[in-house]
Amino acid sequence: MDTATNVLIENDSASPSGITENTKSNHEFSLESEQTWDAVETYIECISTCSLDDGECLTTCVEQLREADE
Repeated sequence: MDTATNVLIENDSASPSGITENTKSNHEFSLESEQTWDAVETYIECISTCSLDDGECLTTCVEQLREADE
């Protein structure tokens, strides 16, 4: 079977998310504020393989995490 391959890379910056109810003590908030959040970028790489015989295509996507450039 003859095939052709197309690669698509999309970049989407990841960010911390989620909302929690404020039930923590001042000590817990103080400890939390000392921690840092490391930025990570999420890359979605999709590869489409199409048959040259019948034109049927198959697309597979993979999510990759990479350190953000500063």
